Amino acid sequence: MTTFEDITRCNKFFSQETLHPLVSLIDLADAACDDLLQLDFYSVLFKEFSRCSCCGQKEWDFSGGTAAFIPPGHPVNMEIWTEHRKQNGKLLCFHPSLIAGSPLEEHFGDYTFFRYRQNEALHVSERERDVIKRCMDSISEELHYGVDEYSRILLINKIELLLNICARYYRRQFITRHEADMEMVDETDRLLREYFMNGQVSRKGLPGAEYLSRMLGLSPAYFDDMLKHETGKRTGEYVLFRRLAFARELLRCTDKTVTEISKELGFPSPQYFSSLFRKLTGCSPQRYRVPQIVPIRRT
Repeated sequence: MTTFEDITRCNKFFSQETLHPLVSLIDLADAACDDLLQLDFYSVLFKEFSRCSCCGQKEWDFSGGTAAFIPPGHPVNMEIWTEHRKQNGKLLCFHPSLIAGSPLEEHFGDYTFFRYRQNEALHVSERERDVIKRCMDSISEELHYGVDEYSRILLINKIELLLNICARYYRRQFITRHEADMEMVDETDRLLREYFMNGQVSRKGLPGAEYLSRMLGLSPAYFDDMLKHETGKRTGEYVLFRRLAFARELLRCTDKTVTEISKELGFPSPQYFSSLFRKLTGCSPQRYRVPQIVPIRRT
């Protein structure tokens, strides 16, 4: 694996002129690279693909182009991005020092796709591809203008625009993947039910995104975003929601005591469980357990 600590050395590797020490936009159309690279800066890989199963592309995804977002220090298999050189490809690199202290740095964590795996890449339509290409052309234009007192802020703004557009397209991708993602949600429910039934909560605590995503073969960040899109809840909130649903089932379908249920599902105490149950359902666990008979009003 070849490691690049700075952008200048990365440019040299790809025979690219360094126009700015902290930002580079490398044309991959003529690059023949099958190396495993580690880039110690943020990178955005974009290429026009017809189909790319290595990047997680499925039959329900668009095929106008594919983009992947790599954080500093993560390896990149460049063979995927240079194997078909007739398909235009770009590698955008920007060093963390570029955005240090800027408004972009303050909310950079919102771009959770930098924590996705490469096989959870973004697949765009032809129209979306053209928008991304225009954003990258704008970055290239600014790089070729030269370095002055406005360069940093303009480059940051153009990179931020690109990331916001890609964030929008990722949300659109969750929409087109709705049917497949709902199967993932159903599998998540099955995993949680199994986890609760086996008494793992009392031994290991509540499962989080790390555990559930690993069982589903996803990255924690992608799983959390997918679950939020489909259910309106982040992983922690969703697990609590399903735990309460399972508690209701145990109350109605078993003769376990409130204390036993509380312990089995990892609540701090029976009192806490009862208080939370009453707050969320409007009645106590004991009252919920006994179906209420509604009297028939005589006319």
